[in-house]
Amino acid sequence: MSHGTRRILWGLLAVVLVGLLIVGVTDKGERSADQRARDLEEQVRCPQCRSQSVAQSETPSAKGVKVVIRDQIAAGRSDEEILDYIASSYGREVLLDPPSSGFSGLVWALPAVGAVIAVAALVVRFRGYRSDVEPKVTGADRDLVAEALSSRPKDET
Repeated sequence: MSHGTRRILWGLLAVVLVGLLIVGVTDKGERSADQRARDLEEQVRCPQCRSQSVAQSETPSAKGVKVVIRDQIAAGRSDEEILDYIASSYGREVLLDPPSSGFSGLVWALPAVGAVIAVAALVVRFRGYRSDVEPKVTGADRDLVAEALSSRPKDET
């Protein structure tokens, strides 16, 4: 396989991988009201215990947030509208997902940047590495071998 063909295949593999990641992250499909409520409950921190999501907690305040979420779903609100409503009622720190803009956006961007840097470093490191290429033999190499063979005693075989 030629070097150009390999490069094309790696490029196609990268495009397919990125496409699958995008579909996996963005496609949630149709969810029932219960599934939506459960997903939203996982994104909201319990106002009382702070170390658990509302879905995991059985405190009275967590149960109250669950009721608010279900009422908002029944009212036809989107997930974003519901999370905004909860954040306005309890404060932005009640949301478990940090905002994806401003300084907090670094929480989302730094892992991706780190992965890109790691892949780039591997590409640079292994760029010239090929295990299937025979080493080039120069005239100087042949002269060294011939000299070593001629200086060897005749009785060694």
